[in-house]
Amino acid sequence: MRKSVIVAMLALSAVAPSTSVANSLLAHAATKKSTKTVKQPKVKQIKLQGAVNVRDLGGYRTKDGKTIKKHKLLRSAALGTLTKADTKKLVQTYHLATDIDLRTDGEAKKSPDVKIKGVKYRFDPVMHNFSKIGKTESGEQVMTHTYRQFVTTKDARKAYHNLFEQLLHNPKNKAVLWHCSAGKDRAGMGSVLVLSALGVDRKTINHDFMLSNKFRASVNKQHLAALTAKGVSKKSLDYKRKKAMDAVKMAYINTSYKLIKKDYGSMNNFLHKGIGLTNSDITKLQKMYLK
Repeated sequence: MRKSVIVAMLALSAVAPSTSVANSLLAHAATKKSTKTVKQPKVKQIKLQGAVNVRDLGGYRTKDGKTIKKHKLLRSAALGTLTKADTKKLVQTYHLATDIDLRTDGEAKKSPDVKIKGVKYRFDPVMHNFSKIGKTESGEQVMTHTYRQFVTTKDARKAYHNLFEQLLHNPKNKAVLWHCSAGKDRAGMGSVLVLSALGVDRKTINHDFMLSNKFRASVNKQHLAALTAKGVSKKSLDYKRKKAMDAVKMAYINTSYKLIKKDYGSMNNFLHKGIGLTNSDITKLQKMYLK
């Protein structure tokens, strides 16, 4: 009798799982559903004659299903050689109103941005000068140091705070463009922060970050060819360093992510405590740039 009761209980438990098990399964299903990857559009470069790696962040979708408005948030490499056709395209097609220059003092002085009528220029250096590169320092080491600075230095955090201030006060139906020299590191980090504040998932943010390799491929190839023409060996430190510094790698941005996690606990905390955004700021940003 006892044996048959035990068998019956086991059979019953196999057919009808306990409440805790059922809840666990439901929770797992909910988690699985919530982490479903959002389908993102294919990103195209804005083709200009005098600038590369120029992109519109419009079209990216957020984790809650909203979409970033087009012709509002632009990222780019240096704007010192824009043609009249380029400036016309940026103003008439993309409604550019503000140009934010994240470069060093020396870079901005050596190759100043082309002045565009009706566009406000803001010099906003992430760093005022580059750190001196050691004779035996690899390109990866240089870039790791740079991406540490984006998180740890007051100048960098202030620059990114200023970027958000411009975004928050951007005139209606106008665009803001931020850039550095290559449009991949300082501008790339700015894009990581902006996309994070708007609620885009990390996978998409990383994909956008890595696109600089695609859109800078031709220029990077020219840089290496120039070194080879000067007799620099592909096995030399100079060649390998240039190749590493011209590229973007997940190891670079992961340096920033790890420091943000270590010092602030999360990206959201970094946006608030490191960059200085309030909940109202983020709500306003999402209202302004999402649909």
